[in-house]
Amino acid sequence: MSENQAVTTSHAGTEQSIEPCQPVVADSERRERLRDLAEQLGEAVQVKRSMVGKIQTMQRARQAAQADAETAREKWREKLREGDGTLTREVQKLRVAERSALSLAEEYGSFEEEIAKDVPRVELEAVDLASKCISLRSAVIQDAAQQLFDQTLMQVADSLALAFKLFCKAENSGLPSRQKSTVDELAGQFFWRINRHICGRLDDVSVEDQVDAYLALPQFDLQDVDMDIVRSPARREMLRKEALDSEAA
Repeated sequence: MSENQAVTTSHAGTEQSIEPCQPVVADSERRERLRDLAEQLGEAVQVKRSMVGKIQTMQRARQAAQADAETAREKWREKLREGDGTLTREVQKLRVAERSALSLAEEYGSFEEEIAKDVPRVELEAVDLASKCISLRSAVIQDAAQQLFDQTLMQVADSLALAFKLFCKAENSGLPSRQKSTVDELAGQFFWRINRHICGRLDDVSVEDQVDAYLALPQFDLQDVDMDIVRSPARREMLRKEALDSEAA
């Protein structure tokens, strides 16, 4: 058996086995659960984005109101100095404008704090869902890998056994008994060749595309999820406590 023949047989077998397996994997209970979790994660991340956006809007509004108050204060102080301390109508209007702007800044700050109290809960929900999605995705990939391996092995086992038997005969052909290699020794050579051919194809675009098509995993929206918290159970528990304290406050 030539090396080129080994490549052709292995590649063809993989391509033929992928399409029939897809419905089995796609309908698995874990895969359905993963889709649901991915959808929930997307919704949780959107809620977090919306909340963060509101906080940022309140911050900008508060800063703008504070800036207006400072501008009004500078103006009425300047007018007061120019008028030798005379409390003119213009000075009074500027002082009213300052107080109004400060009051508005205080209101924006209050709104900001009120919204921020709910951030730990929303953050925790997104982090928990992200952790579940990542863990379940790993389980789905392991299931799919084992399933495809078992099915592929069933399809090619007879062909491999035949090819290996012929390989052994070819390697030991014409040699005296004491010089013939054992089955274990020849297996190392035989499967090393197969391994080399397979590894040489791992980076092929066609193989990557087939893997993606076979798994058909849902996309996770992790862009605004704090992955440091996802990876740290200790930090997640701290966030959980913070969320409970915010709800109790």
